[in-house]
Amino acid sequence: MRKKGNFFLDVLPPPDYLTMPVFCVDLSDRSLKYIELGRRKGTPAILNYGIFPVESGVVERGVIKEKDKLVALLRNLRGKIKTKYIVASLPEEKVFLSLIKFPVTDEENLREALALQLDEHIPMPAKDAIFDFDIIKGRKKETDKFFHINLAAFERSFVESYRDVFVEAGFMPLAFEMEAQAFARSVVPRDEEENVMVIDFGRTRATFAIVNEAKVQFAITVAVSGEEIEKAFMENLNIDRSQVEKAKREIGFRRQKGNEKIFDAILPTVSAIKEEAARHADYWESHHEANEEKVKISKFILCGGESTLAGLPEFLSYQLKKKVELGDPWTNVLSFDDHIPEIERKDSLAYSTVIGLALRQLNP
Repeated sequence: MRKKGNFFLDVLPPPDYLTMPVFCVDLSDRSLKYIELGRRKGTPAILNYGIFPVESGVVERGVIKEKDKLVALLRNLRGKIKTKYIVASLPEEKVFLSLIKFPVTDEENLREALALQLDEHIPMPAKDAIFDFDIIKGRKKETDKFFHINLAAFERSFVESYRDVFVEAGFMPLAFEMEAQAFARSVVPRDEEENVMVIDFGRTRATFAIVNEAKVQFAITVAVSGEEIEKAFMENLNIDRSQVEKAKREIGFRRQKGNEKIFDAILPTVSAIKEEAARHADYWESHHEANEEKVKISKFILCGGESTLAGLPEFLSYQLKKKVELGDPWTNVLSFDDHIPEIERKDSLAYSTVIGLALRQLNP
């Protein structure tokens, strides 16, 4: 039986890597975030974390364009840490994710059975794909004829391009995971039973993922750019990039006297987030089978570096007519009664993906 949310493209068998100290890496178009979680006196603790800026053009829409520059950046990181073992995320832009019905078969042989029919379900030759799957709905009674399976596939050459840059920089990649599964693991509480939509709002893109019982059911990435928000603050307040985060949290997205120009400049980007969230929620709810349970999206959870914009949850909640809340990337890691993490909650929203990768290692 597969574990919940086990969209992992393993390079080494699980027994080998789950006992190793592992460094987790989230590479995007504009940044490289990393974290290492371990245990101190039995309590999860941050052993190492940080962020490196990625020069524009090195990675574009998840595709590595300038390998040598990226390898140099990764070598710099390699020189700062002790372990060579890493787990990394793969960007949503390049995943093919689909819910399929598959004839009931012995779960031990399900991967082999899926591989034989993979060409029927993905838009690429099976020989050129690396795939993983999760059973969303298993066999509950003898009369059930189908599994409901979430199938994720990447082009083999794409995954190998990520593997190769890490190896050339001196790392040993142990596994790659779909980005949405990682950030969902960190911000969706383990005991959440309803459908939720997680919105990962980053500097160059936004990902919308529908999650139920810790499993990503649907995910899509769109080119809604947080850079426009950054630009609005810099131009209207005459500040540099280093001061934007403070302005986002203190001034935010609120129509107040003196802030009208900033509000108007940000409005198109925030409205685009709202439109995409509403569109994908409506699509999900309307395309489910009539007899499916738990179709409705119960709430929206924000994460990612741009989600710290003050006033954003309130605006989206008003527009979407549903609860919208900031995610807590530590919710499944530790209790604040036991330990206060070194990264503050709002700062940690930018680390949601790597925290999710690390959480997978802490709780295999």
